[in-house]
Amino acid sequence: MKRANSSSSSHTPAAAKEKQRRDRMKDLYSILATLLHLQPYERKSLPEFLDRATMSLNHLKERVERLKSKKEELEKEVNHNVKSSSSDEPWLKVVRVMEYEMTLEVNLIFMVSNKKVVPFEVLRVIEQGGTEIINSSFSTVGQHIYCTIHAQAFQARLGFDAKLIESRLMELVCM
Repeated sequence: MKRANSSSSSHTPAAAKEKQRRDRMKDLYSILATLLHLQPYERKSLPEFLDRATMSLNHLKERVERLKSKKEELEKEVNHNVKSSSSDEPWLKVVRVMEYEMTLEVNLIFMVSNKKVVPFEVLRVIEQGGTEIINSSFSTVGQHIYCTIHAQAFQARLGFDAKLIESRLMELVCM
C-alpha cells in the first residue's frame, strides 16, 4: 500500500519536466502574442499564430530596409549641401517632409548659428498645417541641429497639407 500511495502523490521526473516544458511554451506564446499586439480574447491556432508572427517579422524587415535607404538618402543630401554651401550662405539647411497615409515625418538639419530657427516655432508651423505632434527629437551634434518630428492628422477627415508645411518650414529655415 505504501508503494502505491507514494507513487500517486508525487510526480515522476518525466511528468514534471513535461509540465515545465508546457508551461514554458505557454509563456513563450504569451510573450509572442503581446509582441504581435493580439488581444487577450483572440484565440488563434498554432499555424495562424506562427503565420502572423512571420508576417510581422517580414513587415519589420521591410521597414528596417526603408529606414536604411532613407538614412542613406539623407546622408547624401547632407553631404551635397555641405559641399554646395558657399561662404555667403554658411548655414546648412535640409528640410524633408514625408507623408505616409495619415502620418507625417519631418526631418530638419540646420546650423546651430541659425538663430531664427527655434524648436517651438518648428512645432508651431507643423501644428498649423493640421497635424498633431506625436513625438519630436532635437539633437545637437557639433555645429548642426538634427530634428525629427512625427505627426498625424488632427482630424482624419480633414487630413493635412504636407506641401504647405514643407514650404513654411523652408521659409523658416532658409529665410
